Amino acid sequence: MTYEDSEIEKLWETVFATDKYRVMIGDIADNYPQKKSVEVDYNDINLYDVAFSAYLLEEPDRCIEIAKRAVMNMVPNIDRPGQAINVRISDLPRDAKVEIRNLRADHLGKLVAVEGLVRKVTTVKPRITHALFRCARCGSEIWVPQTGMIMKEPLMCNNPDGSCNKQATRFIEDLKASTYIDTQKIEIQERPEGLRGGSQPERLIGYVEDDIAGLVTAGNSITLNGILRSQEKSDRDKSTVFETYLDVISIEFEQHEYDEIQITEEDEREILSMSRDPNLYSNIIRSIAPSIFGMDDEKKAIALQLFGGCHKVMDDGTSLRGDIHILLIGDPGVAKSQILRYMSNLAPRGIYASGKSASAAGLTAAAVRDDFGDGRWTLEAGALVLADKGLACIDELDKMTDQDRSSLHEAMEAQRISVAKAGINATLQCRCSMLAAANPKYGRFEEETSIYQQIELPPPLMSRFDLIEILTDKPNKARDQKLSSHILATQLRGQARMLPEGANIDGIDVEDILNKTNEIKPIYSVEMLRKYVAYSKRIVPVMTPEANKIIQDSFLRIRNLGSGDSVPITARQLEGYVRLSEASAKMRLSNRITEQDANNAAELIEAYLNRIAGNGDGTYDIDKISTGISSKDRNKLDIIRGIMNEFGETGLKMDEIMLHAQNQGLSDSEVERAVKTLNDGGELFKSPSGIYKKA
Repeated sequence: MTYEDSEIEKLWETVFATDKYRVMIGDIADNYPQKKSVEVDYNDINLYDVAFSAYLLEEPDRCIEIAKRAVMNMVPNIDRPGQAINVRISDLPRDAKVEIRNLRADHLGKLVAVEGLVRKVTTVKPRITHALFRCARCGSEIWVPQTGMIMKEPLMCNNPDGSCNKQATRFIEDLKASTYIDTQKIEIQERPEGLRGGSQPERLIGYVEDDIAGLVTAGNSITLNGILRSQEKSDRDKSTVFETYLDVISIEFEQHEYDEIQITEEDEREILSMSRDPNLYSNIIRSIAPSIFGMDDEKKAIALQLFGGCHKVMDDGTSLRGDIHILLIGDPGVAKSQILRYMSNLAPRGIYASGKSASAAGLTAAAVRDDFGDGRWTLEAGALVLADKGLACIDELDKMTDQDRSSLHEAMEAQRISVAKAGINATLQCRCSMLAAANPKYGRFEEETSIYQQIELPPPLMSRFDLIEILTDKPNKARDQKLSSHILATQLRGQARMLPEGANIDGIDVEDILNKTNEIKPIYSVEMLRKYVAYSKRIVPVMTPEANKIIQDSFLRIRNLGSGDSVPITARQLEGYVRLSEASAKMRLSNRITEQDANNAAELIEAYLNRIAGNGDGTYDIDKISTGISSKDRNKLDIIRGIMNEFGETGLKMDEIMLHAQNQGLSDSEVERAVKTLNDGGELFKSPSGIYKKA
């Protein structure tokens, strides 16, 4: 079906005559040029005339041009060349949504919607739309509309007396008086979750103009609505193969971050009733990865991490971190990766990265040559920057190289990343919580070796985690019975859910299976939990004197448990107490940190210190993870140094060192470990004949 221009104009005038658009156009008339776009919902056109809405998708250039004319007739005070009001159509129907890899020649000139992740954006630059020229001979003004990328000059002077037309003349451009609009080039690529295994994400370039330029940043998940156009390749020889790009009409943002989640009044009522539930804590824990058996203590810590503490800025401008970092260390097959993947989907801006395949540039920021214009070096955001105000889940932390791991230090404590690469000096924000997973040094935890010796991570990195959870997989008859029942029930429920509705299998009651395995279903849906957490971010809880006293007493009690010159706990853990108690209060939507919240924090930190820094005799030594050498080990090192000073002028063999050390109460294994530490540290060196000498 085809329409005359007058019919199309009449249809647009009818749409714009409704109250919604009359108010919008009136607002533009009053505030031009601050506001210069009419946002039209495709559904409004579809409700009014289905045939015309289909024609709009086929002939967008013609329809939108007439729509702009119709709006301009309603706003009489805009008459300068190049000044216009944009008509931006959004919320296109499903059949207009096309994946980048499915764009074909048939789509050229059609209105399409393309979804993807923003990979690169250029800076916003002015583009001339109507150039003003003056005739050098007579001074006559000539306006020339500019469409392509190359400036068009007038062909002849338009002076009515015709004196300049017969002879060649020169035109002087008046750049100041010409009309410009902002323009920006962006590149989007397909979302990785929608790809089949092994296929590369396809990319598409889009040009964004006028008041929607500059809204998009790299990493955004967006839908671009626009007209697909072709462009000849800029080779020396003319080619018959064309490049495609999208002439963007409107942008729709994916709303996944907590700040952008819309909470209705009905949601608010449900959130407040949830917060008054006495079983709230256990219900939230049961809603986190319910298909994973047990792990209640770990899920309790992860639930508090989801709510997080409060970011504080002091009078002198110092920032105090509010995000909670957690490290899970466990035997293979205890569902560490599964927990990380689940949390990366549940949290806002959840980013999952595997340490084995991640480099420092991939985690922080990479400097890349911009193939996108003038060939400058630009920064491409890494996983931690993309997780800003969200959760970064890093698996296989122990498999990363030392160089790559060192990039995490500043990101975890100062929550920013300083980049000095390719002539770019920049500081990027990465205000995210980190949930990391690692395996023990020997593959599985050894009973007879202390836990801290089995964690192959540098001490400065270990000390930045608020909590370190140890997950072991030891055969236990009662637990194994429950675990196997839970896994089989999960699989059975999965099979029942995948069956088509009304399926009938002899001897199997699908309804009965779903009812019996109901405890695997989360109590709160992912959507509701996300809204609840988003609501809690508005609250800044303040500590009561009682809570303050509990935290201080717990800290001082542990501080006094040091043996000799060992340090059982540091100020870093004290800040961890505060963050965890704030998260516990936010979970209840309370603006007071009560004794219960302080006790929750103290319980988690004391359990963590007992596992990681405990000496087995009721005392703690935090130096095991903050420096890698406990105070007892330091004493052993001093004994070996003393032996080498006294007897080792010409060098000693290992059995000779052991003989001297036995007199001072050291076992052979302790001597071996101490000698290795001194050898690694460069204080001793071993000759080819096996003799140790002082360096």
